[in-house]
Amino acid sequence: MPFEVGQRVNDYEILDVLGVGGMGRVYRVRNIISQRVEAMKVLLPDLSAEPELAGRFIGEIRTLASFDHPNIAQLHTAFQVENQLVMIMEYIEGFTLDQRAKQGPIPLDQILDYTTQVLAALSYAHGRGVVHRDMKPSNMMVTPHGVIKVMDFGIAKSATDPHATRPGTTLGSLYYMSPEQVRGSSVDARSDLYSVGISVYELSAGRKPFQADTTFDILNQQLNVAPQPPIEYNPNLPPALNEIILTALAKDPMRRFQSADAFKNALQSVRTSLAAANLRTQTAAPAGSHPSPPPPSAPIAQRTPSMQPPKGNRGLWMAVGAIALVCVLAGGALVLPRFFHTRASNASPAVKAEAVHALDQTTAPAENVPTADIAQPQHASQPVAPTGLPSVATQNKPDNDPTFRTRPTRPHSPKAPSPTEAATPDAGQSQAQPSSSDHSESQQQAAPVSTGPSQEEMDQLNDRMVQLGARANAAKTSIERLRNEQSASGLGLRQDITASLSRMEAYMDAADRAAQSGNPASARKSLDQAEKEIEKLEAFFGK
Repeated sequence: MPFEVGQRVNDYEILDVLGVGGMGRVYRVRNIISQRVEAMKVLLPDLSAEPELAGRFIGEIRTLASFDHPNIAQLHTAFQVENQLVMIMEYIEGFTLDQRAKQGPIPLDQILDYTTQVLAALSYAHGRGVVHRDMKPSNMMVTPHGVIKVMDFGIAKSATDPHATRPGTTLGSLYYMSPEQVRGSSVDARSDLYSVGISVYELSAGRKPFQADTTFDILNQQLNVAPQPPIEYNPNLPPALNEIILTALAKDPMRRFQSADAFKNALQSVRTSLAAANLRTQTAAPAGSHPSPPPPSAPIAQRTPSMQPPKGNRGLWMAVGAIALVCVLAGGALVLPRFFHTRASNASPAVKAEAVHALDQTTAPAENVPTADIAQPQHASQPVAPTGLPSVATQNKPDNDPTFRTRPTRPHSPKAPSPTEAATPDAGQSQAQPSSSDHSESQQQAAPVSTGPSQEEMDQLNDRMVQLGARANAAKTSIERLRNEQSASGLGLRQDITASLSRMEAYMDAADRAAQSGNPASARKSLDQAEKEIEKLEAFFGK
């Protein structure tokens, strides 16, 4: 006999009816002592009418009572009332995936997230010898925090002949039954995986793989018809996920995934690939948003604004200045020959160097001569000039010094040497003997020695950081969901889990800093430590 709203059953007050099915009714109730709101399921109308089925249900209830998994609706207690078997379950607010699918397409990343949580729950249950036997989107509840709760474990579906009228055998369940269930054969964990495959197909393709107007046609398709690839209905589906779904729907259980963990790991690889692709899309700069940097081989001239001649007239002004300087020197030589002769030895080398340099510029304007072609061998006591500019010490050398050159003695290369080639002196150059022109030219042509990590090494490091980053984000999201759920119940997370989360984030940050500073060895070490913490968190959630 159904219970009425407001009626008291043992220590529970009936608040309202949540659902009605072949197994009986589900009510929302409140414990009059603890005031906690729970769900009460009345399993059978009469235990004496189905003694064997009742005995099996009681045995499974005892098993379910020992379950403790974040993705399984928890059984609190069970008792008998007027020859009826009653279960008191965790009350879950939210919506089923069946309800969500009716509202419109579900984003692929959410489908993968929900399914991996479902498979984590199945892995836990299968490891304890319990097969669900009625996996379908309506038995997958999503809480407001995005946590999946699998309901009706081991209760809703009998393993007996599906053609017989049995409690819990409905038309809706037939769409998700495995071939071995249809044949009435014994079922194991792989039957649940087939049903999950049907569910993923439906959520991602927008339709069930097998549809018909009669029960016979549905059962016949489950046994004998290969499903159309879901990618034919949803071209945006990743090919890898398409193959995973078809593997789960193999008619022969031996050709399916052999465990929930194997199924889950396959989906996790797709999630990691999608997360990496999204990360690359988010971090890639839009085309044209930033100016292109100069080519690596182009010399970069660094000059102060006061040294810059007016644009477009640089050659003219340098020519005028050179001619004026030559005139002054020539006039001085004609008017004061004796004074010039007596003081020539004391004249500043910088003046004569500037004169020669200026004369040279009148025939070869500076903008037409690559700055890297001005040879500038360095001595131990001389400062190194900025990249692309001749040093002051070199400019002030006397004009009879063979190492001082103002004109290139070889033709210009079509490709300008890099700044590193122009400014880096030869490590083997003698500090006592000036180098020859040939030595200077060979010095310029020497290839720079790379001491940093190779591009391949950095690419491998970046790929691993992306993969671990995706796993770390998934673990963090799961913990935050659990934290919110526990907090709503006045509970907290285990201290070792929160500590592992903190260490994981610290190691990931350290790896990022090391990669940014060009230290791949340190980054890899931090990633190794982060991965250990990630594995701990994944094991906690059964992933």
